[in-house]
Amino acid sequence: MPRLINNNIKSSVGIINSRRAHNNNVSKEITFPLIIGIILGALVMIFYQFNSRLNAQMNAMAQLEQVTSQNTKTVNDIVTFINQATGKNGAQTPAASETPAK
Repeated sequence: MPRLINNNIKSSVGIINSRRAHNNNVSKEITFPLIIGIILGALVMIFYQFNSRLNAQMNAMAQLEQVTSQNTKTVNDIVTFINQATGKNGAQTPAASETPAK
């Protein structure tokens, strides 16, 4: 059976402590980039969601503009028809200087 010497015990403990220190340093080195990566990933997802909502609103606005222009044309056509049917083609009454003399 090997004989334990005080020196052997200290060297074994020193090896274990150095391994723990190495693992601690590695975990500290990995933690910072991991946190930065998670934050950047969250920002990318937030901007992606904002962009998709913005595109949906832009499409809704385009449809609204199209319907508005179509309705405006319809109203203008109706007003023109009413004016023609009543004989008011936008002609104004003649001014006093243009009235024929009696």
